Amino acid sequence: MDEARQGFKLQDGDELREAIALLLDNYWVVREEQPEWYNLIRRHEPHIRRYFFEKCGWRLIQTPHFYKLEKIPAQPQSWMGITEFQQPRDYALLCCLMAFAEEKGIDEQFLLSDLCESLLALYPHEKEMGGRLNWENYEHRRSLVRALNFATASGMLRLVDGDSDQFAALHTSEALYEVTPLSRYFLRSYPKDLHQYDSLQALQAAEVFDDEAVTGMGRRARIYRQLLLTPAYHASEARPEDFAYLRNMQRRMREELESYTGLYLELYKDCAMLTSQERTGSLSGIFPFHRSGMHAVMLHFAALCRERWQAETWNDQLSAVEFERLLAECRERYQAGWTKECRELPLGKLAAGLLEDLIDWHLAAWDGETALIQLKPALGRLAGRYPEDFAAKLSGGREMAHE
Repeated sequence: MDEARQGFKLQDGDELREAIALLLDNYWVVREEQPEWYNLIRRHEPHIRRYFFEKCGWRLIQTPHFYKLEKIPAQPQSWMGITEFQQPRDYALLCCLMAFAEEKGIDEQFLLSDLCESLLALYPHEKEMGGRLNWENYEHRRSLVRALNFATASGMLRLVDGDSDQFAALHTSEALYEVTPLSRYFLRSYPKDLHQYDSLQALQAAEVFDDEAVTGMGRRARIYRQLLLTPAYHASEARPEDFAYLRNMQRRMREELESYTGLYLELYKDCAMLTSQERTGSLSGIFPFHRSGMHAVMLHFAALCRERWQAETWNDQLSAVEFERLLAECRERYQAGWTKECRELPLGKLAAGLLEDLIDWHLAAWDGETALIQLKPALGRLAGRYPEDFAAKLSGGREMAHE
């Protein structure tokens, strides 16, 4: 019987779960930098490869240098972008940088000045990309610096000599880089040349298994991708057949996902999500983050919303003014334990930061047509409260601080 169907009960299940978590949590696992992780994945490679392909349609790429799981989302989200990038030009320059590196041999070195000259020919000079590149333009230089820093931090390039940040200040600054084997595997490959896709939808359709999108592998891959890559999977954003599949298969999926990933499948009327019963696992992207002051605000805001819901005064659609008013009440009640930054932020900026994080974690959505904030069902799953002795401890700490 297939192990995925009977539940994973091998002796080395903890090892397998850790290997799967490492692949989910990292863009790639590099042998030179993480030899223990690399060897752990190698020991379980056949099982991991089969599991991710059958459930998610994802490929596990293996070379003597690294492992990489191609985590293709069912639906791209804004938070999946590169955090350090600020505008489309940054992404365009990164793609051009990869094209430039493709022409170089592994471990071949190149000067920043040579790269800048080649980018003038490679860069798409469309209006939406900001027009023609001009290295005398400070913003254009900053974009290239961000792309270079990302490529270096990701291991695709190695800085041999110099400092790319100096290029932002002076366009005649020089630096020496070296191409690594990782540069060949950063960009995904597609079944056809990219020029043959005329829209983003056509590009996405290349990964949807169109012949089985409703009842076969396409549906299963779509569901698993949503569960593994997004904080919450809402019925309002899914195809009706997807949630019907979840309800019919929830027991089997719950056992299997817990065995393979250590995550627990929670399924409600309007949403599904994977949750962690403890924070000792290898996954780092689990809400809430310990050191995020805004996550404390989010938990207290959720607690206030749950209180309103239980009192039957719940409204899941709020105007910006109503959202700020609710947040003001939340701050009045809970701010004693918030970080100094969150306590002192003006209400408008705090509301903007809270809304941005709520949207990123699929706990809220913004409707541009109605200008309303939609609070998502997953928000009702969360609540944050202080322990009973919190006030006494806080008071004691303040007395000591005044002495």
